[in-house]
Amino acid sequence: MEAVYEYESEDVLINEKNGTEFVMTKTKLDQKEVAQSWKKLIEAHQKDKNVNMQLAETIIKEIKNQGFTKQFFNEERILNDTDFLAIDYLLKHSDEIENNRVAYNNTENAIHSFGNPVSEVSNALQQNLYASQDGLTGKMNKEKINSVYKKIIESGKGNFDAYRNYFYYLTQVEDQDGSNTTYLREFNTYFDATLAGTSPIEKLDAIFSGLDSSSSYSYDGWSSFKLYHSDICNNAAWTVVLKPQNANFLKDAIKWSEYSLVLSKNNPYYLDTLAQLYYKDGQAQKAIETQVLAVKYITSDVDEETANQMKEVLTKMSNGTY
Repeated sequence: MEAVYEYESEDVLINEKNGTEFVMTKTKLDQKEVAQSWKKLIEAHQKDKNVNMQLAETIIKEIKNQGFTKQFFNEERILNDTDFLAIDYLLKHSDEIENNRVAYNNTENAIHSFGNPVSEVSNALQQNLYASQDGLTGKMNKEKINSVYKKIIESGKGNFDAYRNYFYYLTQVEDQDGSNTTYLREFNTYFDATLAGTSPIEKLDAIFSGLDSSSSYSYDGWSSFKLYHSDICNNAAWTVVLKPQNANFLKDAIKWSEYSLVLSKNNPYYLDTLAQLYYKDGQAQKAIETQVLAVKYITSDVDEETANQMKEVLTKMSNGTY
């Protein structure tokens, strides 16, 4: 349940009392003054040795467009420099926040509700993709967002939610040459470190068991979690089929595609992807055999146009015109 804010939008200013409590004082409300006060507050806390949980909660709501800016001015906005400085505060204290979060959320006679700080940050970054302000979109923050994700991952705190949002973000932003090099390189690193090897089901089960309770996959269930991984592996591999610029990842894409079929056997879409990768890799006979299976396992769930395309690919592979 979200905390309910009852700000008087004409006369509120954020102040800090005794370094621990936030209070609302009466003043003439001005959007620039509010933003400046918030910036000074965030800057003042950058050297905190211990986390201020009330500040952490306020930051999380603010970067998710649910905080005081939204309440005061009822405007959507994209992340700004102050937000990224506030995110640094959350990441710096993420372990302490997580250790204290449950007790804080359960404080008697108070309403607090936020999830794992790393997950909350990654969710806010993803949400920024769809935000706009003064004709600008969240994509203008590409470099800063990449920097935050890299900081999370390099610190070893890259949980499933962070990786999921990071990969989704990278699929939305092409490299300058039109390739997906950044995405495919990052995905391959994750695949090799987390998914590859023997006993893939057991590996996935271990990740699923460790999910934060606030993750949608923790309550959507194991099947949804497994399908996500088979889909993301197939989708990454399919970008290599579609774009010649991604050809350097051909061998890796075959790994991902084969993995998707370990998780979801006889899936005609996945088989079609793998067959085309084999053919591009010079394994024509193996490609034809795999495409035969793709056509064999076409069901009524496959739309007619896609089914015809799969059959056409098989014909072209068989007569050497692919």
